[in-house]
Amino acid sequence: MVPSYISRSVAGSYDNEAVAIFALIFTFYLYIKVCSWGGYTFIINLIPMHVLLCIVTGRFSSRLYIAYAPLVVLGTLLAALVPVVGFNAVMTSEHFASFLVFIIIHVVAFVYYIKGILSPKMFKVAVTLVVSVGLAVCCAVIAVLIALVASSPTKGWSGRSLSLLD
Repeated sequence: MVPSYISRSVAGSYDNEAVAIFALIFTFYLYIKVCSWGGYTFIINLIPMHVLLCIVTGRFSSRLYIAYAPLVVLGTLLAALVPVVGFNAVMTSEHFASFLVFIIIHVVAFVYYIKGILSPKMFKVAVTLVVSVGLAVCCAVIAVLIALVASSPTKGWSGRSLSLLD
């Protein structure tokens, strides 16, 4: 695949690296192709579903947090750099699942952290306090989101989603 590797290759010496480099470059190529036609929204919604399933089934770990949190931040920033996407990466409802799971995984990570620090009795008191404050904040955020979506002429749906519903 790569002439510099083939010229130095002896039975198994550099062959795996040549395949790995090809796979890496091919993956980037396919990602750019997917971004150009908007198929990235399927990827950015499948990954949060998997992460949410891991959280619900009790398979949350710090490795899941370390893998998912930067993915959402960097993925959104990089998707915004694609001219076809632009600010749609943060403005359309197609991306809300990834942001919601992003918030959920931060809450779950915080709960695991606090649970490790506090005694069981203090943890129960802290959970009661946080749940009551969290519900108030969530209600306020949901009210703001409903107002923003209601003020939109397409109610937050993109043209692609509306044509799918039609």
